[in-house]
Amino acid sequence: MWRTTRFNSLIDRIGRALRSFWKVFWTLGVALSIGGMVYITYILGRNLFYIFFKTESAAPVSPLIPGITLSLNFNTLFFFGLSLAVIIIFHEFSHGVAARAENIKVKSTGLLLLAVIPGAFVEPDEEDLTKAKKSAQARVFSAGSTANILMGLVALVLLTNSNLVLAPIYSPDPSGIQITEIVAGSPADGILRNWDVIISINGSPVKDAESLSTTLSTIPPNSTVPFLIIRDGKTTEINFTLGQSPTRNASYIGINSFPYYEPRFPFVPSMGSFYILGSLSWFYLLSINIGLINMMPVTGLDGDKLATILLRSMFKNERRAIQLSNMIRWTCLIILVLNISMSFVLFPSFKFG
Repeated sequence: MWRTTRFNSLIDRIGRALRSFWKVFWTLGVALSIGGMVYITYILGRNLFYIFFKTESAAPVSPLIPGITLSLNFNTLFFFGLSLAVIIIFHEFSHGVAARAENIKVKSTGLLLLAVIPGAFVEPDEEDLTKAKKSAQARVFSAGSTANILMGLVALVLLTNSNLVLAPIYSPDPSGIQITEIVAGSPADGILRNWDVIISINGSPVKDAESLSTTLSTIPPNSTVPFLIIRDGKTTEINFTLGQSPTRNASYIGINSFPYYEPRFPFVPSMGSFYILGSLSWFYLLSINIGLINMMPVTGLDGDKLATILLRSMFKNERRAIQLSNMIRWTCLIILVLNISMSFVLFPSFKFG
């Protein structure tokens, strides 16, 4: 863990310079967080019903744990680590900006490393936070998840306009598929290489997963056919013997691939488009889901603090507010824990990435 006050002045300037704007912005964030709290609780509650009574409609709910529910290949760990680091920084920075907009002191900021997972934190002054108005506390507590949801939506907009994102340095349309991973023991193992680009198979152009599947469906397994590929910047043709798919009656190569966008300039790496769009995809998925889960009124999450403040504002009887808060907290905790634990039972082989 590394703790510092070096970034306090930056957070202070941003939070105090646009104080009126931030108060309106984070107030809207409170509304977004309440909606997100209701939405994610409903989604997980419905999924729990499916788990017990309609298993075929249930979906796995699991934390991403490297080596258990998260693949250990380089690309997966790279996208996961990068996205998580950016998400945490935005989350904590937003808490700090919201706190300073409410005249709540920020004691320190810092970086930490949990195993190999990077993190960050902003430490507000607890005394100032406790003394602040309930509306101010609500804005501070909801700021992190609000930032995560909004940044996730920005990533989604960029993904849906991926051609525009890539256009300055890559051709807008794919001209082949680029190999990002080779399955060990597959027909491709030892023949094809990571970052090879397949232009055509048996004379048929291949530009995406759909055209690859269509082409392979027309060729019997164990056939030897010509592959036109780009390797190390040079176009060459190789003869490749297709295998039998382990999951269906079709020919099989044994690769993970991504559409290949040709670089416009010689200094631009050919795999850059994969890392740009891959990073955006992972950031979108993780940012939205982390933001929503963090909105749940469960101990240790921002949603719990927000729900408690809201209930204390709604009920003059403090004891009644605390009792209701505890009931909601335990109900949501049970829903979340059962979703996760039963997912390990129903989906034992689930692995993301």
